[in-house]
Amino acid sequence: MIQSVREAHEELYRALNVLLTGDAAPVVALWSEADDVTYAGPFGGFFVSNAAVTDAFRESAALNLRGRIDVSDVQFVETADMGYSVCTEHGIDHVIDGQLVSLTHRATNIFRREESGWRMVHHHTDLSAPADSAQ
Repeated sequence: MIQSVREAHEELYRALNVLLTGDAAPVVALWSEADDVTYAGPFGGFFVSNAAVTDAFRESAALNLRGRIDVSDVQFVETADMGYSVCTEHGIDHVIDGQLVSLTHRATNIFRREESGWRMVHHHTDLSAPADSAQ
């Protein structure tokens, strides 16, 4: 069980790096199963509900972008029931349209404490033209 917002944030970026290899399962497992979850990622679009968010991450995993995501400038806020992290995401050596591409995004991650521990309820990343062309 994830015990803090910091731990949830770290697990998110481990899971996103697995997603880049084509496996969405670790990212999907971090999300709340409630239908009030939302996602606005680097490919555009705005997804509402666990089913829609899960589908979006499975589609992203299918792109098999490879490379990795590192983060910097991380800040955390945690209260009794809600918390968030903000950071800069550095997408390194992704393969998009046959080219190695590196991207930088601002990201916001919102977590809620649920019976099963801290779960993700929102992720927002800047829209990226190079990433959008991958879809």
